[in-house]
Amino acid sequence: MTAQLDSLFADAITPDYEKGQERKIGTSRVLAAILGSTIVTFLLGVAIVDARSSASDYRITTNALFERVQDTNVRVDALVADVQQSSRDLQSAEQAVLAGTSLGDQAITRLNQLRISAGFTEVSGLGVSVLLDDAIAAVPTRQNEVLSGRVVDSDLQMVVNGLWQAGATSVSINGHRLTSNSAIRSAGEAILVDYRPLVRPYEVIAIGKNADALAGRFRENQAGLYLEQLEARYGVFWELKTVGQVTQPAATSSSIGGSL
Repeated sequence: MTAQLDSLFADAITPDYEKGQERKIGTSRVLAAILGSTIVTFLLGVAIVDARSSASDYRITTNALFERVQDTNVRVDALVADVQQSSRDLQSAEQAVLAGTSLGDQAITRLNQLRISAGFTEVSGLGVSVLLDDAIAAVPTRQNEVLSGRVVDSDLQMVVNGLWQAGATSVSINGHRLTSNSAIRSAGEAILVDYRPLVRPYEVIAIGKNADALAGRFRENQAGLYLEQLEARYGVFWELKTVGQVTQPAATSSSIGGSL
């Protein structure tokens, strides 16, 4: 009888005990899942805060650098204006001293010719424009290779040298007068002329004795053929045209930066 009672109690207790154990295990799993989710959420929040902080620091640094560049450009523009005004004052003084005698007049003529050749005086004449800009979209040239079609400093060097070769007497890029010692360089993604950054599109203006002949010689020389290849292979945009009477400012220095 006692053995039967013990068996009966054991049968009654065992299912309840197993259910209790299952509930404990289930509760533990739920708590572990909740804890894991909480940790992941916390870590994600920390990562987001760090990312936002880094982005904010980057924006602050970028804005500060941009403002410094703008301030520097303003100062440079002011200095360029001073140099140009001093050059005009010097020419006026030379005219006043040398004018009135045959030797003086010859000296003035020679000085003016030298200034034009060196780019130190404003010039006017019939112009030719070569406009360059980046490709609208990347152009694939080989399997698994895509080239961006961006205009680079060597492209502008080729154009400028081609215009000199075609007979140009004066050349400028985006209003910057070039001399035989002007430097066209790159700094990161920017193109610089005598350390002044250019903004695309890039317009190269050349003055010559005969604009139509100048344009024809340019199209047929190495530079013109080079631009045709850039357009065909990489999608770089370029346009050659005559632009009538144009005026180019005097260069501020003939010794900045070295050669092209």
